[in-house]
Amino acid sequence: MPISALVVTLDPALGEVAREVIATDPRVTLGEPQGNRLPVVTETETLSAGEELLRELGRIPGVLNVDVVGIDFSDFDGEAS
Repeated sequence: MPISALVVTLDPALGEVAREVIATDPRVTLGEPQGNRLPVVTETETLSAGEELLRELGRIPGVLNVDVVGIDFSDFDGEAS
């Protein structure tokens, strides 16, 4: 299972709503917000699922940007889909 460390930059006006939406996703663990930046860890079954989750996060109203900090493949079995 690929595990990704992300930083989500939130719009100051819509950030709290976006954070609440992100928190409902069971694939996501939220860190402590640092201003308008929200540390996020995601865990998905496949690489393609992780890529799709990244796109989903970017489409949430109030999300300005999603930066990938790192991806851990240590438990990954090599299946791309």
